[in-house]
Amino acid sequence: MIKIDVISGFLGAGKTTFVKRLLKAYQKENVVLIENEFGEIGIDGELIEREGFDVFEISTGCICCIMQDDFIEMLEKVIVEFNPERIIVEPTGISITSEIIDILNQPKFIDKCTINTLITIVDSLNYLEQREAFGEFFEDQIINATTLILSKTQLVNQERRAKTITSLRKLNDEVELLTKSWDKLSLNDIKGLLDDKPIMDLEDIFHTEYKPCSEDDLDTFAIETSNQYSREELNYILVQLDNPLYGRVLRGKGFLSGFKRNLEFSYTNGGYNIDSSKSDLSGRVCLIGKDLDEAKIKELFRVQDGGVVDWLQF
Repeated sequence: MIKIDVISGFLGAGKTTFVKRLLKAYQKENVVLIENEFGEIGIDGELIEREGFDVFEISTGCICCIMQDDFIEMLEKVIVEFNPERIIVEPTGISITSEIIDILNQPKFIDKCTINTLITIVDSLNYLEQREAFGEFFEDQIINATTLILSKTQLVNQERRAKTITSLRKLNDEVELLTKSWDKLSLNDIKGLLDDKPIMDLEDIFHTEYKPCSEDDLDTFAIETSNQYSREELNYILVQLDNPLYGRVLRGKGFLSGFKRNLEFSYTNGGYNIDSSKSDLSGRVCLIGKDLDEAKIKELFRVQDGGVVDWLQF
């Protein structure tokens, strides 16, 4: 039986970072990654593929709803053509875990695959505010998880960490909860999160009624630009994105041309980091949020008309 591990988590929680660790831990196995990105411009999947792993991307929507048929078709193809030992599925940050479980539990898959783990990455820095805004959605990801992993624990104090754990335990008091800082986890520790797990009971799945990926709650769009940016200018841009003038930007990531080195950034709820990029990818920016003002954001990035790739709104 092919093992399937689903790595969920809200926008910016750290799913891709964790998936990269997983792939390194299982590099001696025949593993395939199905990466679901929220826009037409793929970033994470291409970077992982360049590290030598088999990656299949599904974009322009979530595999739990809009792109469900594409996910089913791709899963069937991977099973037949690759026959891997393990399939890792990384949905978008706004995918619904229960819907993915229902897909994997279809008759066409249950005799070929088994759901090994359902891991939800929880952003300890932003979870409390995000839970307040997207309550039922978070319940679906947390209640249906077999393992919860806190990210960014080094960035929060003990009080906030305790409040986050208390909130999670109210929703799921039996799930395995990992709070250890990721940089202290060995590859064997990572593998231990997936191996030797009890068989899942799929009879009692929580299904949320609120589905942000299919109720026009969020706007997404991408920018392609050949502009060059200094680290100082990019820092200014990311600070400005927290201004309500541009809408509510929940998540952003991108690779941009720099004057000496290319730059990459990751943005979540007003917090961000900028690094020199080791990739030759450049000129790509992905944003997701509520009531985004595309014209103002284009102006902020110095992008002329025609530099924006419009996406489905979901």
